[in-house]
Amino acid sequence: MLALVGVVNIPIIYFSVKWWNTLHQGSSVSLTKAPAMAALMLWGMLLMALCFWMYSIAVALYRARGIMLERERGSEWVKGVLQAEGKQ
Repeated sequence: MLALVGVVNIPIIYFSVKWWNTLHQGSSVSLTKAPAMAALMLWGMLLMALCFWMYSIAVALYRARGIMLERERGSEWVKGVLQAEGKQ
């Protein structure tokens, strides 16, 4: 039920910028038009988006590594990794 409501709601959210332009700011970045924002702000936004993705990927990989080390904690290779890091 929630998915059906979400599917109906997605186009409404997307087109709300055009339908109710007095309530919402128009899009500042578009694939077909030049950006409607200062170049410095655009570069800052793109840099922060890139940094956010890099951080998210690093945290996900770090978490996956922790889960793997915890799951295989009795293995010799894990003992070698922990010994190399000085944690044992």
